[in-house]
Amino acid sequence: MLSDNTFLVRLETDSVDEVDEDEGIMMSLFLDFLMKDAMQNPSKLVPYTQEMSDEIDDLLADVVIY
Repeated sequence: MLSDNTFLVRLETDSVDEVDEDEGIMMSLFLDFLMKDAMQNPSKLVPYTQEMSDEIDDLLADVVIY
């Protein structure tokens, strides 16, 4: 959440040569669900902080994606 009325979602697909259609549909449904929930329950949203980003970086530091 960037501000009270701005929610940012970014889906990076540059590194994917061929996106499976089923996965694309599922991702679309999931993002639709998230947006609907965010619109219906804005009080549940919290700003994304540098601390959150650092924690995620630490958790994923040794993860290798093939």
